[in-house]
Amino acid sequence: MPESGWYPDPGGRPGHYRYWDGQSWAETTSTSPGGPPGPGSSATPRPPRRGRWGIVLAAVAAVLVLVVVGALVVRETGGRAVDGGPAPSTTATGGDTSPSADPTPDEPSPAGPTPTPAPTASASPSPGGEPCPVGNPFSRQEYPRDGRVHGGSLSFPRQEGWEDPGVQASSFTWAYDVGETDVEVEPQWYAAYAVGAVSVADGFEDPQSAARLAMRCTAESALYGDVTARTDLVDEETTVDGYRAWTLRSELRVPAGRASSGGDTVQITVVDLNSGEALAFFWGCAPLGDPVLTARLGQVAEQLRVG
Repeated sequence: MPESGWYPDPGGRPGHYRYWDGQSWAETTSTSPGGPPGPGSSATPRPPRRGRWGIVLAAVAAVLVLVVVGALVVRETGGRAVDGGPAPSTTATGGDTSPSADPTPDEPSPAGPTPTPAPTASASPSPGGEPCPVGNPFSRQEYPRDGRVHGGSLSFPRQEGWEDPGVQASSFTWAYDVGETDVEVEPQWYAAYAVGAVSVADGFEDPQSAARLAMRCTAESALYGDVTARTDLVDEETTVDGYRAWTLRSELRVPAGRASSGGDTVQITVVDLNSGEALAFFWGCAPLGDPVLTARLGQVAEQLRVG
Protein backbone atom coordinates (compact mmCIF):
# COMPACT_ATOMS: atom_id res chain seq x y z
CA MET A 1 0.00 0.00 0.00
CA PRO A 2 1.45 3.45 -0.87
CA GLU A 3 2.80 5.49 2.04
CA SER A 4 0.86 8.50 3.25
CA GLY A 5 1.83 11.80 1.70
CA TRP A 6 1.01 14.40 -0.93
CA TYR A 7 0.56 13.21 -4.52
CA PRO A 8 -0.37 15.03 -7.75
CA ASP A 9 -4.15 15.49 -7.80
CA PRO A 10 -5.63 12.25 -9.29
CA GLY A 11 -8.36 14.44 -10.77
CA GLY A 12 -5.72 15.87 -13.13
CA ARG A 13 -5.74 19.53 -11.98
CA PRO A 14 -2.28 20.98 -12.86
CA GLY A 15 -0.34 22.34 -9.91
CA HIS A 16 -2.73 20.80 -7.33
CA TYR A 17 -1.88 18.09 -4.82
CA ARG A 18 -4.10 15.80 -2.74
CA TYR A 19 -3.12 14.07 0.54
CA TRP A 20 -3.18 10.23 0.72
CA ASP A 21 -3.47 9.07 4.38
CA GLY A 22 -2.67 5.45 3.60
CA GLN A 23 -6.33 4.48 3.14
CA SER A 24 -8.09 7.25 1.23
CA TRP A 25 -7.68 10.62 -0.49
CA ALA A 26 -8.26 13.86 1.38
CA GLU A 27 -11.38 15.83 0.42
CA THR A 28 -9.50 19.03 -0.51
CA THR A 29 -6.47 19.83 -2.67
CA SER A 30 -3.56 22.20 -2.11
CA THR A 31 -1.19 24.11 -4.37
CA SER A 32 1.50 24.22 -1.65
CA PRO A 33 1.51 20.87 0.17
CA GLY A 34 3.15 20.68 3.56
CA GLY A 35 2.11 18.53 6.48
CA PRO A 36 -1.04 16.36 6.66
CA PRO A 37 -4.33 18.24 6.10
CA GLY A 38 -6.32 19.35 9.09
CA PRO A 39 -9.19 17.40 10.73
CA GLY A 40 -12.26 16.94 8.55
CA SER A 41 -10.30 16.67 5.29
CA SER A 42 -10.29 12.86 5.11
CA ALA A 43 -12.42 11.18 2.47
CA THR A 44 -12.33 7.71 4.04
CA PRO A 45 -15.71 6.05 3.30
CA ARG A 46 -17.63 4.67 6.27
CA PRO A 47 -19.40 1.39 5.51
CA PRO A 48 -23.19 1.75 5.88
CA ARG A 49 -25.46 -0.63 7.72
CA ARG A 50 -27.66 -2.99 5.76
CA GLY A 51 -30.70 -1.35 4.20
CA ARG A 52 -29.37 2.22 4.57
CA TRP A 53 -27.81 2.73 1.09
CA GLY A 54 -30.25 5.44 0.03
CA ILE A 55 -29.38 7.54 3.09
CA VAL A 56 -25.66 7.01 2.64
CA LEU A 57 -25.90 7.92 -1.06
CA ALA A 58 -27.40 11.32 -0.28
CA ALA A 59 -24.98 12.00 2.59
CA VAL A 60 -21.67 11.16 0.95
CA ALA A 61 -22.26 11.71 -2.77
CA ALA A 62 -20.34 15.02 -2.85
CA VAL A 63 -17.29 13.50 -1.13
CA LEU A 64 -17.23 10.22 -3.02
CA VAL A 65 -17.10 11.84 -6.44
CA LEU A 66 -13.45 12.53 -5.50
CA VAL A 67 -12.90 8.79 -4.90
CA VAL A 68 -14.46 7.88 -8.23
CA VAL A 69 -12.37 10.47 -10.08
CA GLY A 70 -9.20 9.13 -8.45
CA ALA A 71 -10.11 5.53 -9.31
CA LEU A 72 -10.81 6.42 -12.92
CA VAL A 73 -7.53 8.27 -13.53
CA VAL A 74 -5.80 5.71 -15.68
CA ARG A 75 -3.33 5.87 -18.49
CA GLU A 76 -4.63 4.02 -21.50
CA THR A 77 -2.38 2.81 -24.29
CA GLY A 78 -3.70 0.43 -26.91
CA GLY A 79 -7.14 0.27 -25.34
CA ARG A 80 -6.43 -1.39 -21.96
CA ALA A 81 -6.24 0.66 -18.78
CA VAL A 82 -3.49 0.80 -16.19
CA ASP A 83 -4.10 2.28 -12.73
CA GLY A 84 -2.30 5.60 -12.52
CA GLY A 85 -2.29 6.45 -8.81
CA PRO A 86 -2.03 4.96 -5.32
CA ALA A 87 -5.02 2.95 -4.17
CA PRO A 88 -5.80 0.81 -1.14
CA SER A 89 -4.51 -2.77 -1.15
CA THR A 90 -7.00 -5.25 -2.59
CA THR A 91 -6.24 -7.98 -0.05
CA ALA A 92 -6.46 -7.75 3.74
CA THR A 93 -6.24 -10.23 6.58
CA GLY A 94 -8.98 -11.65 8.74
CA GLY A 95 -12.71 -11.23 8.26
CA ASP A 96 -15.86 -13.32 8.43
CA THR A 97 -16.46 -15.33 5.25
CA SER A 98 -20.01 -16.49 6.05
CA PRO A 99 -22.49 -15.52 3.28
CA SER A 100 -25.16 -14.77 5.88
CA ALA A 101 -23.14 -12.48 8.16
CA ASP A 102 -25.04 -9.31 9.13
CA PRO A 103 -22.72 -6.29 8.80
CA THR A 104 -22.28 -3.40 11.15
CA PRO A 105 -19.84 -0.49 10.72
CA ASP A 106 -17.30 -2.45 12.77
CA GLU A 107 -18.02 -5.90 11.33
CA PRO A 108 -17.91 -6.07 7.50
CA SER A 109 -19.89 -8.84 5.84
CA PRO A 110 -18.53 -10.64 2.79
CA ALA A 111 -22.08 -11.54 1.74
CA GLY A 112 -22.22 -8.27 -0.19
CA PRO A 113 -20.27 -5.08 -0.79
CA THR A 114 -19.64 -2.36 1.71
CA PRO A 115 -20.78 0.16 -0.86
CA THR A 116 -19.99 3.83 -0.71
CA PRO A 117 -21.94 4.76 -3.83
CA ALA A 118 -20.93 7.72 -5.95
CA PRO A 119 -23.23 9.89 -8.07
CA THR A 120 -24.44 8.09 -11.18
CA ALA A 121 -24.48 11.44 -13.00
CA SER A 122 -20.76 11.01 -13.66
CA ALA A 123 -21.28 7.77 -15.56
CA SER A 124 -20.94 7.66 -19.33
CA PRO A 125 -24.19 7.04 -21.19
CA SER A 126 -24.53 3.77 -23.07
CA PRO A 127 -25.60 3.50 -26.72
CA GLY A 128 -29.11 2.83 -25.41
CA GLY A 129 -29.09 6.09 -23.44
CA GLU A 130 -28.85 4.53 -19.95
CA PRO A 131 -25.66 5.24 -17.99
CA CYS A 132 -23.70 2.39 -16.44
CA PRO A 133 -23.88 2.51 -12.62
CA VAL A 134 -20.96 4.02 -10.71
CA GLY A 135 -19.57 1.99 -7.83
CA ASN A 136 -16.25 1.96 -5.99
CA PRO A 137 -14.01 -1.02 -6.81
CA PHE A 138 -11.63 -0.06 -3.99
CA SER A 139 -14.31 -0.27 -1.28
CA ARG A 140 -12.95 -3.51 0.17
CA GLN A 141 -13.99 -6.08 2.77
CA GLU A 142 -11.46 -7.95 4.87
CA TYR A 143 -10.45 -11.41 3.66
CA PRO A 144 -7.95 -14.06 4.78
CA ARG A 145 -4.59 -14.48 3.11
CA ASP A 146 -5.16 -18.04 2.00
CA GLY A 147 -3.69 -18.30 -1.48
CA ARG A 148 -6.90 -17.16 -3.16
CA VAL A 149 -8.09 -13.88 -4.73
CA HIS A 150 -11.17 -12.59 -2.88
CA GLY A 151 -13.94 -10.13 -3.66
CA GLY A 152 -17.70 -9.91 -3.16
CA SER A 153 -17.53 -13.09 -1.01
CA LEU A 154 -16.24 -15.14 -3.95
CA SER A 155 -12.69 -16.39 -4.45
CA PHE A 156 -10.51 -18.27 -6.92
CA PRO A 157 -6.92 -19.57 -6.70
CA ARG A 158 -4.08 -17.12 -7.16
CA GLN A 159 -2.32 -17.53 -10.51
CA GLU A 160 1.41 -18.18 -10.39
CA GLY A 161 3.36 -15.48 -12.20
CA TRP A 162 0.37 -13.10 -12.45
CA GLU A 163 0.28 -9.62 -10.91
CA ASP A 164 -1.73 -9.64 -7.67
CA PRO A 165 -3.21 -7.15 -7.14
CA GLY A 166 -3.44 -6.45 -10.84
CA VAL A 167 -3.33 -3.10 -12.61
CA GLN A 168 -6.89 -2.96 -13.93
CA ALA A 169 -9.12 -3.03 -10.82
CA SER A 170 -9.96 0.68 -11.25
CA SER A 171 -11.64 -0.07 -14.58
CA PHE A 172 -14.47 -1.97 -12.86
CA THR A 173 -16.19 1.34 -12.14
CA TRP A 174 -19.64 -0.27 -11.84
CA ALA A 175 -18.62 -2.65 -9.04
CA TYR A 176 -17.51 -2.80 -5.41
CA ASP A 177 -15.00 -4.84 -3.42
CA VAL A 178 -13.00 -5.90 -6.49
CA GLY A 179 -10.11 -8.34 -6.19
CA GLU A 180 -8.26 -8.61 -9.51
CA THR A 181 -5.18 -10.35 -10.93
CA ASP A 182 -3.74 -10.15 -14.44
CA VAL A 183 -0.83 -10.89 -16.74
CA GLU A 184 0.35 -8.84 -19.72
CA VAL A 185 0.11 -10.92 -22.90
CA GLU A 186 1.32 -8.14 -25.21
CA PRO A 187 2.08 -4.44 -24.61
CA GLN A 188 -0.90 -2.95 -22.74
CA TRP A 189 -3.12 -5.99 -23.32
CA TYR A 190 -3.91 -8.36 -20.48
CA ALA A 191 -5.52 -11.62 -19.53
CA ALA A 192 -7.28 -11.00 -16.23
CA TYR A 193 -9.61 -12.49 -13.61
CA ALA A 194 -11.61 -10.56 -11.00
CA VAL A 195 -14.26 -11.10 -8.33
CA GLY A 196 -16.40 -8.46 -6.67
CA ALA A 197 -19.92 -7.31 -5.87
CA VAL A 198 -22.63 -5.27 -7.59
CA SER A 199 -25.49 -3.42 -5.93
CA VAL A 200 -29.12 -4.38 -6.42
CA ALA A 201 -29.94 -0.68 -5.93
CA ASP A 202 -27.76 0.11 -8.96
CA GLY A 203 -29.93 -2.05 -11.22
CA PHE A 204 -28.14 -5.39 -10.85
CA GLU A 205 -31.37 -6.99 -9.70
CA ASP A 206 -30.91 -10.71 -10.47
CA PRO A 207 -28.11 -12.91 -11.82
CA GLN A 208 -29.36 -12.97 -15.42
CA SER A 209 -29.97 -9.25 -15.88
CA ALA A 210 -26.88 -8.41 -13.80
CA ALA A 211 -24.63 -10.53 -16.05
CA ARG A 212 -25.96 -8.77 -19.13
CA LEU A 213 -25.61 -5.32 -17.60
CA ALA A 214 -22.08 -6.11 -16.43
CA MET A 215 -21.13 -7.29 -19.94
CA ARG A 216 -22.51 -4.08 -21.47
CA CYS A 217 -20.63 -1.95 -18.96
CA THR A 218 -17.48 -3.99 -19.62
CA ALA A 219 -17.71 -3.26 -23.33
CA GLU A 220 -18.12 0.46 -22.62
CA SER A 221 -15.38 0.66 -19.98
CA ALA A 222 -11.75 1.74 -20.25
CA LEU A 223 -10.84 -1.95 -20.46
CA TYR A 224 -11.84 -1.99 -24.12
CA GLY A 225 -12.77 1.49 -25.29
CA ASP A 226 -14.53 0.95 -28.62
CA VAL A 227 -15.96 -2.54 -29.12
CA THR A 228 -16.76 -3.14 -32.78
CA ALA A 229 -18.68 -6.41 -32.35
CA ARG A 230 -19.99 -8.69 -29.62
CA THR A 231 -20.96 -12.34 -30.02
CA ASP A 232 -22.59 -14.18 -27.10
CA LEU A 233 -21.36 -17.78 -26.80
CA VAL A 234 -22.96 -18.85 -23.49
CA ASP A 235 -25.99 -17.30 -21.81
CA GLU A 236 -27.37 -19.75 -19.26
CA GLU A 237 -28.29 -20.46 -15.65
CA THR A 238 -25.53 -22.08 -13.62
CA THR A 239 -24.57 -22.64 -9.97
CA VAL A 240 -21.55 -21.80 -7.82
CA ASP A 241 -21.11 -23.75 -4.57
CA GLY A 242 -24.82 -24.57 -4.66
CA TYR A 243 -25.89 -20.91 -5.09
CA ARG A 244 -28.00 -19.80 -8.04
CA ALA A 245 -25.91 -18.09 -10.74
CA TRP A 246 -25.97 -16.96 -14.36
CA THR A 247 -23.04 -17.21 -16.79
CA LEU A 248 -22.60 -15.03 -19.86
CA ARG A 249 -19.58 -15.64 -22.12
CA SER A 250 -19.05 -13.32 -25.08
CA GLU A 251 -16.48 -12.47 -27.72
CA LEU A 252 -15.67 -8.75 -27.72
CA ARG A 253 -13.86 -7.47 -30.81
CA VAL A 254 -11.90 -4.22 -30.91
CA PRO A 255 -10.66 -2.02 -33.78
CA ALA A 256 -7.80 -3.29 -35.93
CA GLY A 257 -4.40 -2.56 -34.42
CA ARG A 258 -5.65 -2.44 -30.83
CA ALA A 259 -4.50 -5.99 -30.09
CA SER A 260 -3.03 -8.73 -32.25
CA SER A 261 -5.79 -11.08 -31.07
CA GLY A 262 -8.49 -8.70 -32.26
CA GLY A 263 -10.22 -8.78 -28.87
CA ASP A 264 -11.11 -11.07 -25.96
CA THR A 265 -13.35 -13.84 -24.80
CA VAL A 266 -14.99 -12.44 -21.66
CA GLN A 267 -16.88 -14.51 -19.09
CA ILE A 268 -19.09 -13.05 -16.37
CA THR A 269 -20.73 -15.27 -13.77
CA VAL A 270 -23.09 -13.52 -11.33
CA VAL A 271 -24.01 -15.34 -8.10
CA ASP A 272 -26.98 -14.71 -5.82
CA LEU A 273 -25.74 -15.14 -2.23
CA ASN A 274 -29.15 -14.29 -0.77
CA SER A 275 -28.05 -10.95 0.70
CA GLY A 276 -30.95 -8.97 -0.78
CA GLU A 277 -28.67 -5.97 -1.34
CA ALA A 278 -25.87 -7.23 -3.55
CA LEU A 279 -24.84 -9.94 -5.98
CA ALA A 280 -21.36 -11.42 -6.32
CA PHE A 281 -19.61 -11.80 -9.66
CA PHE A 282 -16.64 -13.41 -11.36
CA TRP A 283 -15.09 -11.71 -14.41
CA GLY A 284 -12.43 -13.19 -16.65
CA CYS A 285 -10.95 -12.60 -20.10
CA ALA A 286 -8.63 -14.38 -22.51
CA PRO A 287 -7.34 -13.20 -25.91
CA LEU A 288 -9.36 -14.44 -28.87
CA GLY A 289 -7.74 -17.44 -30.54
CA ASP A 290 -5.51 -18.30 -27.55
CA PRO A 291 -6.42 -21.90 -26.64
CA VAL A 292 -4.22 -22.05 -23.54
CA LEU A 293 -5.57 -18.92 -21.86
CA THR A 294 -9.13 -19.70 -23.00
CA ALA A 295 -8.91 -23.13 -21.37
CA ARG A 296 -7.39 -21.58 -18.26
CA LEU A 297 -10.30 -19.13 -18.05
CA GLY A 298 -12.74 -22.04 -17.96
CA GLN A 299 -10.69 -23.85 -15.32
CA VAL A 300 -10.54 -20.81 -13.02
CA ALA A 301 -14.28 -20.27 -13.38
CA GLU A 302 -14.85 -23.87 -12.29
CA GLN A 303 -12.66 -23.25 -9.21
CA LEU A 304 -14.84 -20.42 -7.94
CA ARG A 305 -16.14 -20.84 -4.44
CA VAL A 306 -18.10 -18.83 -1.92
CA GLY A 307 -15.96 -17.34 0.81
